[in-house]
Amino acid sequence: MPSSTSRTLHVLGWVALVPMLALCATQWFGVDGRRTFVALQALTPFILLCAAPIALAACRGRQHALAIAALVPLVTLLALSFPIAFHADPPAVAENSPRLSIAYSNLLYYNSTPDAAAARMIASDADVLLLVEVTARLHDALVAALADGGTADYPYRIGTTGRGSESIELWSRHPIISGGLAEIGDRPAIDALLDVDGSEVRIVGVHPYPPTFNAPGWQAQLQAIGDAAATSDTPTVLIGDFNGSRWHPSFRRLLDRGWQDAHEVLGHGWSVSWPMDEGWLPPQFVRIDHALFRNGLTPTGIDDFEVPGSDHKGYRVDFGFTDRPEP
Repeated sequence: MPSSTSRTLHVLGWVALVPMLALCATQWFGVDGRRTFVALQALTPFILLCAAPIALAACRGRQHALAIAALVPLVTLLALSFPIAFHADPPAVAENSPRLSIAYSNLLYYNSTPDAAAARMIASDADVLLLVEVTARLHDALVAALADGGTADYPYRIGTTGRGSESIELWSRHPIISGGLAEIGDRPAIDALLDVDGSEVRIVGVHPYPPTFNAPGWQAQLQAIGDAAATSDTPTVLIGDFNGSRWHPSFRRLLDRGWQDAHEVLGHGWSVSWPMDEGWLPPQFVRIDHALFRNGLTPTGIDDFEVPGSDHKGYRVDFGFTDRPEP
């Protein structure tokens, strides 16, 4: 007859496993239309890893059913993590390929240190800046930092300022051939075609709703982003704050439409970008800021950096072409 301690551990093991198995079910069936589901899915690696000590204790206690059940979250986590841990190297850059660098950040519309945040973005010295949550104060700070930094100007600028969390801007050293400010899934976005040393590159910048505020709206916006960004065969970068990660089924559905994540293919798939300096949340635990690419682009380097006053990490990503485009 099992001891009272063994029975207690058995009961506690099952009680702990039930929410893990429920989380697994949301992943298997692609359910993320509720705020609670989305919030827990962002913590998927941390939650499902808790099944490991349960499985070990169950094996030692010869509690076979509990041990088998505890393997389910671990196998689920392995399956979800497989594309991060095992991926092909990015394609090689073609000889004499043009190069393109993009620096991205969610600047945080109530940023208390706009001058320092702006200086950090200008210091990236990227060919293109893609910025979300740009207030008029942050915009002016960027202009001032550019004047003080001594770097080449960004003569081509599009976007919207002063709409709080919906604001988005693109600054470029390369000419903007067409496009500009757009609306994708009822949120402001950037959809622009750039001339990069004689080759066309499409940049689509996005910032959908946070799913913790409006999960169905976030789902619909990711679907709309996928629809809008797949409308041409031009080399394309889809970049921004997606408010979603690989742990969210809706974001995986977007990836499955032919996109690759620059962080993942360059071996930084386990890196995180949010939250920074938010006292009511755990420190950085999830990547929701992504640079996706397709149609003949290949990343050659990526560098994450802290942006003063923002709750997101920024990054600079460098791209080349897999084939030398015709001029």
